[in-house]
Amino acid sequence: MTDHSRHSEPMIGQPVARVPRASEVPDDEISLLGVLNVVLRSRTLMLGVALACAVATGTTILLMPRTYTSASSFMVQSRRLPSAVSGLAAQFGLSLPSTDPSQSPAFYEDLLHSRELLAAVVDSPFAVRTGQGEKRGNLTELLEVRGKSPAVRREAAIKRLGRLISTSTDTKTGVVHLSAEFKQADLAEKVNRLLLDLLNAFNLTTRQSQASAERKFTEHRLEQVRSDLNQAEDALRAFNQRNRDIRSSPELSLEQDRLNREVSLRQQVYSTLAQAYEQAKIEEVRDTPALTVLQQPEIPVQPDSRFIVYFVLGALVAGAILGLVIAMLRQALGDAKRLGGTELEEFELLRRATLEDLRHPFRAISRSRREPTGPIAAP
Repeated sequence: MTDHSRHSEPMIGQPVARVPRASEVPDDEISLLGVLNVVLRSRTLMLGVALACAVATGTTILLMPRTYTSASSFMVQSRRLPSAVSGLAAQFGLSLPSTDPSQSPAFYEDLLHSRELLAAVVDSPFAVRTGQGEKRGNLTELLEVRGKSPAVRREAAIKRLGRLISTSTDTKTGVVHLSAEFKQADLAEKVNRLLLDLLNAFNLTTRQSQASAERKFTEHRLEQVRSDLNQAEDALRAFNQRNRDIRSSPELSLEQDRLNREVSLRQQVYSTLAQAYEQAKIEEVRDTPALTVLQQPEIPVQPDSRFIVYFVLGALVAGAILGLVIAMLRQALGDAKRLGGTELEEFELLRRATLEDLRHPFRAISRSRREPTGPIAAP
């Protein structure tokens, strides 16, 4: 027998080394095949967790009260700046916007979410139909807002109303969409309609206030220009009375031309201010709607969709992933118990210490202040 055969064959009485199985070989890397094995091995656990999550999600959605949404849309009648002002600014190289920024759709979106408008809606009385009959009260009472004092409840109702209404603007057409979501269908329609009424009233009041201020200024300026015009006409009349024949005097001719130009200029300014004054008086008493309502709010017939199918499918996927994580943790703990080691001992010590801290949290806090953190040594 050669030396090679002597070294390759085990001697009688010598222990033979056992080849470890694949499950006993520690491997820090997770392979795709290993994950698939865990999935197939724990399919019952994953299915149970997924079904439990789906049932819990579906039951929770079904137990939640239904909501109703009333939608409306409107378009803002923007006020254009006077062309004379734009033309004057263009002469100096300035570019002014053609419309008033306070009449833009974005301004009305912010106005619908303003505290002043929301507080007015909260304080307004409503009458809604319920299963027990008609119920009256403001939104603080109808929404059953809780709080220590009426002021706290009113503030909470204002914040909740801000979450129950939503707005959006079509950038192409400038149409503003408004929707109100409530548990009562008629309350959603009444809140939406009241918001439009308050918005229109605010716009009309603002317009009339601006027109009133413009009328007062124009009226005062018109009186000044009329006085200047009278003075210029008096000066021209006095000059003509003193100088019957000015053809032989160039100085008198130039003076007459200057007085004529002054009178003509004052007349033009007076005519422009007179037109602006009449227009301001018309704007001050105008009561036409400043908002063009394209879609009136109506009482919704059907409740809002709860998308229960999508939520249940999402719960199934999330439950399956949770079941896979639980299965992989169980397998990792099982492998650690079979192979043994200091990590398993430390895990058991940490687990017992954590449970003890949960039972006595104040004792754990006082101990953490005294002792430095670090790994727990095995006894």
